[in-house]
Amino acid sequence: MERIRLGGPRRPRSGAVNARPEDQDAIEAYLDELFAAARDAEPAAARRLLAEAEAHLRESAARLAAQGLGPEDAETEAVRRFGPVAAVTPALRTPLRSVGRLPLHALVRPAVGLAALGAIAVGLSGVLSEVFGRLWGAGFVSGDLPGVAYTAARCAVLQAPYPGLDCAQAAAQHHWGEVVEGRVFLGAVGIVLLVLWRILPPDLPLPAGLVPGLGAAAFLLASAATGLAAGSAAVQGGQGVGAWLSATSVALPLGLALGVLAAVRARRQSALRDAAAR
Repeated sequence: MERIRLGGPRRPRSGAVNARPEDQDAIEAYLDELFAAARDAEPAAARRLLAEAEAHLRESAARLAAQGLGPEDAETEAVRRFGPVAAVTPALRTPLRSVGRLPLHALVRPAVGLAALGAIAVGLSGVLSEVFGRLWGAGFVSGDLPGVAYTAARCAVLQAPYPGLDCAQAAAQHHWGEVVEGRVFLGAVGIVLLVLWRILPPDLPLPAGLVPGLGAAAFLLASAATGLAAGSAAVQGGQGVGAWLSATSVALPLGLALGVLAAVRARRQSALRDAAAR
């Protein structure tokens, strides 16, 4: 992409033939940083922000110079008052109405991040299932509901590792191990995905709050489904409640936390857009 410089070509300081990077003034350096941060945003929004930022910075520096500051000090102070680039660029995030037009590669990193968070949450529910089983027994986590029966051959297989337990108790022990081990394995996969998410390069900035909002919806739906299943198991005698309850205990707080994060980010972006419009 060809670089566009606002405000005309940069002039070297007096006495310098070729301006070095450290010779550029504070406003030009700030605009260069802002340009780099805005290169993947919507072109119209990026152009507006760059133009408004330069106009504001130049006016602020002129006022400060009129108050007695030297030119360099005035520019430095104007940049300081304007705020860091990281506080300005959230206004450039893609608006929600334009998400459908984004290329698929822009969604890869967020999808990996959400998958990592979901898998790690499953792993945490496996750890919680282990705790529940040790506190209240394997039947609380993975006992069979009334009406479930096994053949004699299957009972013999289930009871072999657990001498002295009847068929139902051995089945609960067996299923408890499957619940815990399977979920912890998914948690380990989630950690690998989290590492992958960290090394994937950032792509187009998505609407603020979109990713945590999707995560909140997924976790809250999961907590509702597992909560209903736990309630149903409790009504039918309490066997197997722990497997569902452990999932609800992880999904519900995560869903609420992500929902709050989504609301805060969306409100912040809206405020930044309103400020830019003014």
